[in-house]
Parts: sequence; C-alpha cells; structure tokens
Amino acid sequence: MEINVELNERQTVSSIPDQVSQDIETYLLRFKDPKKGLSLLATKSQIHVKTLNRLREKSHNPNYSTLYKLYSCLLDTRDLTHLVTKVPPSVREKLEKTDPQLKSSPLHRFNFDLEADLQKDPCFTELYVLAETRPFDANFVQQRFGSYGLGVLERMIDQKVLRPLGNGLYGQGEVRAPFSAETIKSVGIRLTERYLKPGNSDVNFANLMNVYFESISEETYREWILIEERAFKERVKLLEKPEAKGNIPVFAFTAIDTLLENE
Repeated sequence: MEINVELNERQTVSSIPDQVSQDIETYLLRFKDPKKGLSLLATKSQIHVKTLNRLREKSHNPNYSTLYKLYSCLLDTRDLTHLVTKVPPSVREKLEKTDPQLKSSPLHRFNFDLEADLQKDPCFTELYVLAETRPFDANFVQQRFGSYGLGVLERMIDQKVLRPLGNGLYGQGEVRAPFSAETIKSVGIRLTERYLKPGNSDVNFANLMNVYFESISEETYREWILIEERAFKERVKLLEKPEAKGNIPVFAFTAIDTLLENE
C-alpha cells in the first residue's frame, strides 16, 4: 500500500476552497455560538481550529487527508467508500485524483474506525502491514504476541481486515483503513522501531537511513519537501512496472517537519 499526505499545492479549480468554506459555514449554523461549534468540529475531526478558520477564509487548500477528516464529521460517516459517494463533486474529484488508496483494488472497503487500532495497538499494526506484504500463520502471531495476539487475529478476521488464504496462512482482507497523518506517524514509528536494522547500513542496498537537523530558509524548507514528494511519487510509479513486485517485504517512512513544537 502506498500512503502519502500530498502537498497543499495550488488548485486549478477554485471551487474546492469555496465548497469547503461553504460546508463548514453550513455546519456552524447548527449552533447558537459558532465558536463552540468550531471547537466541537475541531475535536471531532482532529483538525486544529486555526486550520478550520483558514479553510473558512479560503486561504488554505486542503489535502485529501484533511478532506477525509472534515467530511467524515460533516457527513457523519466512518466508511470512506460511502463518504466519497456523498461529498460534493469537486471534493470527490480531488479525492479520486490525489489519494493513492482509491486507486487500489475496487473490492477494498475503507473504514475510518480502524485508524484507532493502527494508532494504538502494535499487534494490530504489524498484522495489518504484514498481511499486505507477506502472509503469516497463527504460530507466528502466538510467538510474537502471545495469547493477546491470537485474540487480535480473531478480531481482525471478524472485521474482514484479514482473511484465510489456505494452508493456515492469513493475508489482506477487503476492509482497509484510510491513513490520516496521525496514523502515518504511528505506523511509521512502529515499523521503524521494530524493523529498521542499523547493522545493515554496512551492506550495499540493504537499507537506507538519514537524518538532518539544520536552520534553513523557508525557500529551502519548501524545496526539501518538494524533493521528498517527488521521491514518493517516483516509488509509486516504479510499482506500476510488471516486474516491480517480488518477495521482499519492505517499508518506507519519510518525515520532514520543523523543530518548533507549538507551530
């Protein structure tokens, strides 16, 4: 699965900011005090009040992750597939164009509620990821997570997140989780802690690690982000080649941010 929070780049269709602003204002009409309504929307959607105000003022172009968080609250739905059919046409076009998840198997059903498990449960996270990269059996789960893991395995099967493949193996099911920025962080950190092997850095093409910390200009900072965005898209494009898929399960986790805590 390829997951990315794409850049808030300029929209050629001005209706996106207009539509989002209009829909937020319509939601706030339910409340006698708009400030309380905005605070409630911020809590439910996990979008900062400052960002919501920028959306109201049409000064911020939302990426697909922001649109999912916002419209799952505005439309009161936890099913991404259902959400995409209900959002305004301009928003649907944006989601279908920019979200790589929607380009995966049409049999997949995305449910927002799975994100809570991905953010909090290491066992759920590992089984979810491994199911997409290499099938496993119940013995692996028990050895890795004990009886608790077997319970999680059973629950994931019931939720159709996992499915039996035969010969005692389990793999990816039809129900998937959309990945918000918070989930990308949680899953990325978990996989890094569990599977990143510093010793392999001495072997050519075994892995790649790097870290930067510096004080740079805003222009340079934006260039850094653009470079990583291009790298992500190139990796996804590479997977379209017939010979790209193989038997090596891999992960890639990239993050760039400022060293300012309250920004």
